[in-house]
Amino acid sequence: MKTLLALLTALPLLCAAAEPPLVAGVQQWPLRAAPEHPADVDDDFADLTPLGDKLAKAQVVALGEQTHGGSEESRYKLRLLRYLHEKLGFDVLLLESGFYDMGRLSQAMSRGQSLDALAPGNVFYMYANSAEGRELLRYVDQQRRTRNPLALAGIDSQHSGNLARTEMLADLQTALGRIAPELLNDEAAWADYQQRVLALVALDRQPPPAAQRSRFLAFNQRLQDAFCGDRSEPSLGGPAWWCRVTASIEAQARSLWSNDRDYQRDNAMGANAVWLVDQLFRGHKAVVWAHTGHLAKGLQRSAEQLQAGEIMNRRWGTSYQVVNFTALSGSYLDYVDLKEKPVPAPPAGSLEARLPAQTLLLKANSPLTLPQYGVDYSVTGLPVPARLGQHWDWLIALPSVTPVKMTR
Repeated sequence: MKTLLALLTALPLLCAAAEPPLVAGVQQWPLRAAPEHPADVDDDFADLTPLGDKLAKAQVVALGEQTHGGSEESRYKLRLLRYLHEKLGFDVLLLESGFYDMGRLSQAMSRGQSLDALAPGNVFYMYANSAEGRELLRYVDQQRRTRNPLALAGIDSQHSGNLARTEMLADLQTALGRIAPELLNDEAAWADYQQRVLALVALDRQPPPAAQRSRFLAFNQRLQDAFCGDRSEPSLGGPAWWCRVTASIEAQARSLWSNDRDYQRDNAMGANAVWLVDQLFRGHKAVVWAHTGHLAKGLQRSAEQLQAGEIMNRRWGTSYQVVNFTALSGSYLDYVDLKEKPVPAPPAGSLEARLPAQTLLLKANSPLTLPQYGVDYSVTGLPVPARLGQHWDWLIALPSVTPVKMTR
C-alpha cells in the first residue's frame, strides 16, 4: 500500500516532467514549493532526484541567490542544503561571511556554543538577523548534535565582524610569537600595521599616503611569508590558516583603498574556498552558500580580477556545480538599505519571460543564447549577460518571492 501511495504521489511530477520543454535545449522538472520551515519538515526530497543524480558526483556545490533578501530563495536553499547534507554526503558548509570570524565561531561551536546565539555582529547580517537566515544557523546547530555534523567555515576575505575588530590582532600577535617573533620586535612597523588593520575592518576606504600604503603591504607580505612558508598540517588557527587571513587582509586593503579599481576581494574569496576544501577539509564534499555574483562561473572584471566562482571553476572544473535562483514576480528586501523592492517584470527576450508561474528546476543541454535578467534582478554591472549553462549549471525558477523578515 505504501508503495502504491508513493507512486500515486509522484505521478503528477512524473507526468509533468514528460511535457515538452518550454525552451528548446532546456530540461525541466517541476518542484515542490519551498516549505515555510524547511529544517522541520519531514521531506523525502523525491522531486530533487534529477538534481541529486548529477550533484552526487560533485566535489563542491554552490547555492547562489539573486539577492540576499528573498524569503523563498533562502528557504529553498535550506531545503537543498538538507538534501545535499542528509542524502548525498556533503558535510562542509562554506558561508559568505568573514574567514577569520567564521573560523573563530567554528571553534566556539566545538566547545558547545550556539551559532545562532553568536551570529549577530559576526555573521553577515542578512543571515544572522533574518528569520530565514536564522533557520540556516539553527540547522547547523542542530546538526552538531547528530552523528553527521555539518562543519562550518567562511570564505569572505572582507573582514568586518565584531571578532575581527576586537580580537583578530591579539590572536595574530600570539600566532606571530610562535612562528616569527622577530617581526614583533619592529615595534614601529607592528604599531602602524595594527592601526591600518583596525581601519580596514571598519571598512574605511580612505587610503593612507602612498609611502604608508607601501610600508603596510610590505609588512603584511612578511607576515604572509612567515605563515605561508610553514609546512605543518593544515589546521583551524594554524599557520596555513593565518596565511589565508593575512592574504585576505591584503585583498581587503587593495580593494578598499582603490575604491575597488584594484578589486581583489573575490580573488581572495575563491582562494579561501580552495584552501578550505583542498586542505582543511580535504576528502570532504562542500556546499558554498553566497550571492550568485560571487559564485557564478566565467565572471571577471579583468584578467587579474576574477570572481570567486571562476576561481573555483578553474580549480575543480565540472566537479564545481552552481545552482542559481530566479523569480518571476514579488518583492525582496534590499540588503543595502533594508527597504522592500519589487521584482521587475522579466523583459521580453529573456528566459524568465518564457517561464510559467510554477516552481521549476531547469538545466540547459548547452549554454543558452537566451539571457536571463540577471543578478539582483538586473544585468546592470555584469560584464556579460547572465546565462543558464554558462554561468550556472542549474536554475530554480520561483513564481514569486517575498521579503525576508528581519528579527533582530
